[in-house]
Amino acid sequence: MPFERPEPVAFMAASVFMLERADELFAVWDGLPARGFGGTADVVSHAREREMRVLVLWPPGSRRDR
Repeated sequence: MPFERPEPVAFMAASVFMLERADELFAVWDGLPARGFGGTADVVSHAREREMRVLVLWPPGSRRDR
């Protein structure tokens, strides 16, 4: 990827690059909004916009650290 630093736009670009080469997305996601651009919610949204099959995995009792 043509980015010099790890930053939100680079994370999203890498995710889009991955989605363009995938048939489906398995996302470990709590269903909450992204904490910043390029987070899991943004990636899931992009995959769904492309009408890609998305399987969300979030085991009961799991929690997201803040």
